[in-house]
Amino acid sequence: MTMGNTKFLDAVESGNLDEVSAMLGSGTDPNTMDEHNRTAAYKAAKKGHLNILKKLAESGADLNIIDNRGTNALYWAALNGHNDVAAYLLENEARTDVIDDRGWTIMDHVESAGNKDMHSLLDSYQSKAHV
Repeated sequence: MTMGNTKFLDAVESGNLDEVSAMLGSGTDPNTMDEHNRTAAYKAAKKGHLNILKKLAESGADLNIIDNRGTNALYWAALNGHNDVAAYLLENEARTDVIDDRGWTIMDHVESAGNKDMHSLLDSYQSKAHV
């Protein structure tokens, strides 16, 4: 994993698929992270950039890297109500069992926020995972 490529992480956060694709094509590590261990996948998920998240995954990004607060890409997609991104991450085996530095799970945050759609999505996935 590469630390620091802020130009790449900025392109991910701003949703610039062309720039992200070009940088990945020229050898940028899809698991590039910032000083808080927040990866490009984390940043794409937090902002709801599903197209960029898919491009990162196609390029070999690990969708389950945990940052220094105990959170992952799914955590932030769920917190920000990006149902399409959360569904994609769940379909690609994103971990639902992460616990942040306050002791909260993804479901704790979703329940606290009252996001019934995200709660149903997470619940249906967790039910399928335990069959």
